[in-house]
Amino acid sequence: MKPNRKFAVALLALLTLVCAAPPVFGDGGEQKFKNKPRKEKRFEPVVKENVADYAGHYVGLENYYLEIKRDVDGQLSIVSQEGRRRATLHNISLTGARLTATRVYEDGTTKEFEATFVNRILNGDSRFGLMVENVEVRFEGLTFNRIFYRLDSTP
Repeated sequence: MKPNRKFAVALLALLTLVCAAPPVFGDGGEQKFKNKPRKEKRFEPVVKENVADYAGHYVGLENYYLEIKRDVDGQLSIVSQEGRRRATLHNISLTGARLTATRVYEDGTTKEFEATFVNRILNGDSRFGLMVENVEVRFEGLTFNRIFYRLDSTP
């Protein structure tokens, strides 16, 4: 064999041995993996017997909150603060845990509102609130299409 071929064959054999050798990590020569704690996060729909039990101040992200009250007719009255925009919800419908309505903003524009009353279970801790869907909120470089509003206080 020519010297260049001998060198190439030797280099190939060396690479094969290096790639076939087990990786060496730590003191014992075996690879160690850290087990990350698994986060439990789920949402369970909640249906309350009395409409008044949904009333309260619900907090989402910074400057996003909902005020839910029961009006004199026993119906829900909802105001939504979405950053710098404020909306009053009209045509409110509550079917089980599902809440739908039409947002009417101060400038007269409208947008559909869809949400579900839920318990958020996060690593064993349960919080009641409202999962609002079909939103587009930019916060700290991320865009959210669902926001959980936790019940912060009741009337």
